[in-house]
Amino acid sequence: MKMLVAAAFAVACLAAPARAAETVCNINVDVTDTDPKGTNVRAAPGGRIIATLASQPDDDWIEVHVTGQAGDWFAIDSATAVGDDEKTIFRGKGYLHKSVVGASGLQNGTTIWIDHDVRSHPLDPSAMGDQEVTLLGCWHDFAKVRVKKGEGWTKGLCLNQRTTCA
Repeated sequence: MKMLVAAAFAVACLAAPARAAETVCNINVDVTDTDPKGTNVRAAPGGRIIATLASQPDDDWIEVHVTGQAGDWFAIDSATAVGDDEKTIFRGKGYLHKSVVGASGLQNGTTIWIDHDVRSHPLDPSAMGDQEVTLLGCWHDFAKVRVKKGEGWTKGLCLNQRTTCA
């Protein structure tokens, strides 16, 4: 009987989906999802929906605070609707897929480094703010991005959708 229980436990462990280790992050990003119904916040990567982030007519955009990354999923602890005023629309632990978040651009003149270390070689020591930016990941205060010159790490995301942060 003990062998049967041990075998069942071993099979259950093998069948459990492997989760990517979560990287600690501390960045703010924009919700870029254009679904008029809003963006789903999930309890775990790919898990059940616990909230929907939907902007109202007087909101210009939604920013989220990212606390970690697990594979293609960003852990968040808050979301803020930004317009003439800012209002918190979500507090708690949740996850957003990387396909629904990003940045409007870069702070004009920000540095993009090869690695998530300000002592690493700069990919672009004075990046143009109004270029297309694809958010790839995060590590502590750094955002990993793809820009014209390639992939690198920056602390200078532009989240203001009213300006180019120039």
